[in-house]
Amino acid sequence: MSIQLELLSSTHTGTLNPINPLNTLELCAGAGGQALGYEQAGYEHVGLIELNKHACATLRLNRPHWNVLQGDLVEFDGSGFRGVDLITGGLPYPPFSVAGKQLGKHDERNLFPSAIRLVDEIRPRAVMLENVRGILDAVFEDYRDYVGAEPRSLDMNQAGN
Repeated sequence: MSIQLELLSSTHTGTLNPINPLNTLELCAGAGGQALGYEQAGYEHVGLIELNKHACATLRLNRPHWNVLQGDLVEFDGSGFRGVDLITGGLPYPPFSVAGKQLGKHDERNLFPSAIRLVDEIRPRAVMLENVRGILDAVFEDYRDYVGAEPRSLDMNQAGN
């Protein structure tokens, strides 16, 4: 399996912290495993969004300086995070997992549309979302094409503005 990282904007000029030019907004942060990796890589977390109250409590306990935002990604307004360098996240797996019903885009837990909406609102320099291997199954090929093409259709040259 190959992984492709694509810079969405070559004209991004905004950062939220001039001291540390690398910052991230994490979607579906869980208990913070991925966020710890970004912290170790030098990223500053400007926000970590998570629905589960227990995961939020864990994040706040272990990293009191992180901006943990408990809430539903579907209702989250990203306009206050315009200029973030990177949007990261681990979106819910069940819609695409072979262990589940593989309802994909028809599953109410599918948060790819919300993530794409936030990319449009925030206009980051890059996006890194991870999911389960099941999303690579042939049954989801059209949906992968949609998810991959949608951010590319945005005018990302407006990033950070």
